[in-house]
Amino acid sequence: MPIDFDSIQNLSPELQRIFRTSVRAETKPLETMVERKDQADSRLKLLNDVIGKVNQARELIPQLNTPLAIRDLTLNSSNVNVATGTADKMEAEMGEHTLEVLQLASNASALSNRFEDKDKTRIGTGYFTFTTPNGDSQEVFIDNENGTLEGVARVINSAGAGVKASVVNDVTEQGTKYRLLLKAEGTGAGNDVEFPEFYFIDGDEDFYIEDERPSQNAKLKYQGFEIETPTNEVKELIKGVSLNLKGMSDAGKPIGIDITQDIPKTKEKVKDLVDKLNAVFGFIQTQNKIDEKTDTSKTLGGDYGIRMAEVRLRDTIQNYNLGSPFRSKVRILSDIGIEFKKDGMLKFDEKKFENAINTNYDEVIDLLAGGMIDGGSKGFVPRLGDVLTSIVSPGNGLLANQRDTYTRKISTMNQDIEKKEKDIEKKAEDLKGKLAKLQGAFSKMQGQSGMLGGGGGGMMMPPPGGGGGAG
Repeated sequence: MPIDFDSIQNLSPELQRIFRTSVRAETKPLETMVERKDQADSRLKLLNDVIGKVNQARELIPQLNTPLAIRDLTLNSSNVNVATGTADKMEAEMGEHTLEVLQLASNASALSNRFEDKDKTRIGTGYFTFTTPNGDSQEVFIDNENGTLEGVARVINSAGAGVKASVVNDVTEQGTKYRLLLKAEGTGAGNDVEFPEFYFIDGDEDFYIEDERPSQNAKLKYQGFEIETPTNEVKELIKGVSLNLKGMSDAGKPIGIDITQDIPKTKEKVKDLVDKLNAVFGFIQTQNKIDEKTDTSKTLGGDYGIRMAEVRLRDTIQNYNLGSPFRSKVRILSDIGIEFKKDGMLKFDEKKFENAINTNYDEVIDLLAGGMIDGGSKGFVPRLGDVLTSIVSPGNGLLANQRDTYTRKISTMNQDIEKKEKDIEKKAEDLKGKLAKLQGAFSKMQGQSGMLGGGGGGMMMPPPGGGGGAG
């Protein structure tokens, strides 16, 4: 609360000193209130910080708390030049498949004769017609302005006729290397297009179609059965799998398509969760580092809330053990590479995790999510989610309640400070008015004293002995 000390310049130095001393005496309780609020603000900020870190860990729980959430599938092709693809975790099943690509699907296409350039030589004016897959006859006119290879391509591409044109640079022959390539937009035998003769007049060179290719289906063998498909994107051959055919197989040599757990992705999710938990533990450890220089009024060192939060988390991690009689290799978190180090932080052994999930997939999933082997048991991640919720859930979470308490306390402090500031301001104004009146009274008294002293020159006091008479 700024007090206007400049407004008392008309007071005497002594009255200014009285004003300043009185106001400062009044503001000392206010300074104490502000300091306490600053301390509460600092603790609230730290509470928000740790709650944010806990929530970051909590946000990862849905990625690991059920067998389906953990299930990240990857498609491995033994020859990516023949086929690649993706597997939908919701539908695909893990397993091995064989595939032989005999022929790729292609568009109907046509290739013109050769020209020395693509934008100078005139092929003349004229038109061509063709029939679209739905049976409509399409006629395209070429005017003189577009009478070059590039111009023809431009007109065809803007016609919306289901055919795309481009000028290709074919260097198999020197000199005349530019050709017009026409391609139907759709692949497969059902998307064939008839390319008729082109009709041009007054050209520098003749223009004609030199070669044509009909559209064709892709042909492949899946598990030994021959199948045709109109595109090179095959989505219904293997349930939940989308295949992209890239090239043909060597004759009689099928490639392998293997659908497996995406271990690197799963490992990354577990590592991310461990990192987020370490962020919480690291924060708590930092708060608990206290020495003679630490201002404990502005930290959470020794605070009940974070101590209990740490106890809950550590207990859940250290003591989790399904103890299933069906289990042989994976029983506790350290079996999959998660354990506490001597410094109180978590360690994640990635190689140990990879080995565990490669050799005991179901047991690892059961340990993390539950329900894979012994049916209905609650895995580590769902239990961890419950603990994180008990810490930060609005309304009843341990730290959330503490934050609400500090928020209410700070709100009350702000109201008290505002009221105190107004009281001080009023008292300062009252004191200023009283001192001003006092200053005026002093000035009046001084003026009267001056009049008495200054008027004596006109009043002659009789000399001692009476006054002079003649003897």
